[in-house]
This record gives sequence, C-alpha cells and structure tokens, in this order.
Amino acid sequence: MKRNALFLSFLAATFCQTGCDSKSDPVAKGREAVKEVVTQPFNTLENAKDSLSKTEDKTKAAIEELDKESKP
Repeated sequence: MKRNALFLSFLAATFCQTGCDSKSDPVAKGREAVKEVVTQPFNTLENAKDSLSKTEDKTKAAIEELDKESKP
C-alpha cells in the first residue's frame, strides 16, 4: 500500500511538473502577442515620421536644385 502511494505521489509530482511548465509557455506567448499589438501603432508612427522626414529632405533638395537652375 505504501509502495502504491509512493508511486502515485511520484506520478502526481511528475505530472504537475510537466503540466505547470506547459502552462507558462502559452502565457509567455500571450504576453508577446499583447506586446506586439500594443507596440504596433507606435512602430507605425515611427515609420511614418521617418518617411515624412525623408520626403521633406527630398523636397528641400529638389527646391534647392530648382533654385540653382533658375538663377543665372
């Protein structure tokens, strides 16, 4: 009887150990998914700022080039 109880407690401890470890993985995946969803608008904003800055630089360069060409 003690042998069976010891065996069952060993199985329960092993099951809990593997079961508890597997629960943390979906939590980590969920956290990463939430982090990605939350940071996506900020990343989009940063990309838009970079694009706008590049466009402004190109526009300024084009205006300067036209000014140079128009002046004799």
